[in-house]
Amino acid sequence: MTSKPPAVGGCYCGKIRYQTTGPIYGMSYCYCLMCQLVHGAPFAPFTNVKREHFEWLSNDGLVKLNLSEHATRTVCGSCHAPISMVYHAIPDEVGLVAVTIKEEESELKVPEVEEHIFVRRKPRWYTIGDSAPQEMGMPERMRRYLPEGL
Repeated sequence: MTSKPPAVGGCYCGKIRYQTTGPIYGMSYCYCLMCQLVHGAPFAPFTNVKREHFEWLSNDGLVKLNLSEHATRTVCGSCHAPISMVYHAIPDEVGLVAVTIKEEESELKVPEVEEHIFVRRKPRWYTIGDSAPQEMGMPERMRRYLPEGL
């Protein structure tokens, strides 16, 4: 009997696939304007994995986007689904777009939301419906890794 990897995921069209060999952890809903526009939604849901536990199974056509000097995002070049984000200041951690994780193929379930970040950018028409902590901007745990002034 073959066991499932901790997490398996990919894009809508199936050209991009990844898996983890270690646990996924944390869940943040990010309301920054860039996440809203890239994801076409009021927030982007990210969970994390240590880079040493992350591997691409197929990534032909993967597009790297450097939309700011702080992070690199990846999207599928065919279906344009957002896949991941890595902060340059935290290169040992990969933020996975939570909806790309295929729970039915994974041993682990996607964690529940732990925090909402950049809530000051949340669209007024969207209501947060849970009791997870809300940071108006970037949380301290992330700010310490980034350059002064952010």
